[in-house]
Amino acid sequence: MFLELSEVYRIGSADAVADWELLNVVGGAGFDDTGNLYFLNSPHRVVAVDPAGNFLGQFGRFGGGPGEFGNPRQLDVLPGGRLVVTDVRRLAFHIFGSEGSFERMVRMEVIPDPNVFPDIYYWGRAEVFGAHPARGGAAIFSDGIRKIMRTDLSSDEARLETFAEAWAPPGTEMKTGSLAEVTSGGLWGFVPPLVFDALPGGGIAFADSSAYAIKVTGPSGQVVRILRRPLVPQPVTNRLKRAEIDRQLAELSRDADPRGDIAPTARAMLSVFRSGRAQAIEQMQFLPEVPLLHALRTTWEGNLWVQRRGEEPDLDLGPIDVLTPDGRYIGTLGGRMRMPDEFGPNGLVAFIEKDEFDVPVIEVKRLPPGIR
Repeated sequence: MFLELSEVYRIGSADAVADWELLNVVGGAGFDDTGNLYFLNSPHRVVAVDPAGNFLGQFGRFGGGPGEFGNPRQLDVLPGGRLVVTDVRRLAFHIFGSEGSFERMVRMEVIPDPNVFPDIYYWGRAEVFGAHPARGGAAIFSDGIRKIMRTDLSSDEARLETFAEAWAPPGTEMKTGSLAEVTSGGLWGFVPPLVFDALPGGGIAFADSSAYAIKVTGPSGQVVRILRRPLVPQPVTNRLKRAEIDRQLAELSRDADPRGDIAPTARAMLSVFRSGRAQAIEQMQFLPEVPLLHALRTTWEGNLWVQRRGEEPDLDLGPIDVLTPDGRYIGTLGGRMRMPDEFGPNGLVAFIEKDEFDVPVIEVKRLPPGIR
């Protein structure tokens, strides 16, 4: 199936003139039920535009007062239009009305115990692995490893709980304890990613294995069905192992010379870290199969978009399957289409990209009715 999207509007570029269109780092975006788009433009601004891309307003600034940000890294839109901004420095969620009025701040529970590092780790990963809140008053995100966490935002203090626990291949389980204990151990290649998104009504859809098996939960987190397709994972060969090692070494090399003035002691520590990391990459262990799935998102109407890996793992994007939450197959989108960053009402989708000058842009397009 070939998918043709109609462009609705585009924000940002090297030619942008208005201050609100000058994008720095877009740290999250979301649509409300009328089609307005809100996005977090680092360092400290939230910008709102209407369904045609016209500027509605902006708010946010650095500071320690009500509604002021320390280090905002994620933005989500709750059902009903409230905005939630995840602030890593202040360890808090800021909650705003749709027009930008500050309502309250929900602080993260922090226990001063050196053996609960994983709890702080979960919180810090929320801005990287964030998902749309599954229902009003709750935010759901991944710990970055093998759990999907939920935190209740209905009171003044957010408390973490495990919403769904994913399968962890033997040897790759989450470690607990001190920072040194958590980060110790060898590297593993081709670990199935934990991909997930929220469903209307409070449940989630997630995949945690190398196979094509998508688990659908109810609002309690209990799995109610598993959606499958008869596709077989690719065996991991020596060629794929070497390619993955070379890819990670190349990525490490690109970050080998940090910019700016760095103290000699810090530079020496980085050198030791890189040396140890390179050795760990060369000695990487591998699981026997290449995971089939690359990404999973849910549309505003609740359909699942499931992106498979391409021919070269972690390099090429594969086709996208469109399924209903009960498992009915709608079709497959071929080509090298990237998964939309955000889905909105009436088929709106947003892609957060960079132009030819490496300047961030947001492209909003509309999906045809059959696959929303």
